[in-house]
Amino acid sequence: MLYRNDGALELRPMVVRDIPSALNIIRAYDEDDAEEAQESYGNGIADQYCFCENQAVIGVVGAKPIPDTDGSFGLSWTYLHPDHRRSGKGSRMLQWILEIMRERDGRKAFVQASDYSDPVAGDIYRDARDAYTQVGFVQELRQPDYYAPGESLLVYGLRLCEKEPVTVVLNLEDIKLTDVDEIPETNGAYWLAWELVPQGSGTKPQDFQRVYEQVREWGGRSIYMAFPSDVANASSLLTAARFKTAGRLIDYYEDGVDEVHYRYEI
Repeated sequence: MLYRNDGALELRPMVVRDIPSALNIIRAYDEDDAEEAQESYGNGIADQYCFCENQAVIGVVGAKPIPDTDGSFGLSWTYLHPDHRRSGKGSRMLQWILEIMRERDGRKAFVQASDYSDPVAGDIYRDARDAYTQVGFVQELRQPDYYAPGESLLVYGLRLCEKEPVTVVLNLEDIKLTDVDEIPETNGAYWLAWELVPQGSGTKPQDFQRVYEQVREWGGRSIYMAFPSDVANASSLLTAARFKTAGRLIDYYEDGVDEVHYRYEI
């Protein structure tokens, strides 16, 4: 049952006619987020939900399965109309979307947040972060100065089902860099893409130098990579390339396999 209702409140799948209302809610917090959401909705609104009161849209939330994981979901475009802040309705919206994730065999949920402080409005995402913790999310990762100097990325996780004992087998393949690009919605943060290749054919530590020089030319501030914790050669390669460990998301890919984050400062 991919919807919930209780009296005047309802959580239901988004339909095309909801998009303008959803974008207006997001725009009330962040114009850049609204532009990104408009592009995302234009590519499809599957897994997006509207939170309504008396049939009027007052909130939006996404529940997207994370590719290449066993039952991990990510909350996306999670916003409540400013007129309804601190009413308890945001927590109700989150509780309902978590129930729907469990119905869809969700194992763990993750959500990203910011600690951006607007010069006039102050910490505009504080209520959202409080709502996440009220329904059980726990902060697992913090990347300072991620979006811009002074604005951190915060990632919260929440377990959706019981964890069972597991045995993890290490992957001994090598890592090969495949691309570098600026991370959307950031000012000068870059992401290195990679793939696994047979032993002996991967990227060497000295090969990273060309990437550093290119990102420096582009005006980049920092570079990020992340790997499943069962990729045995990641830590030694990244350490030799002068990356620093920057936290992990527990059981991200599957039980027993975390996502380990690394960071390099230009």
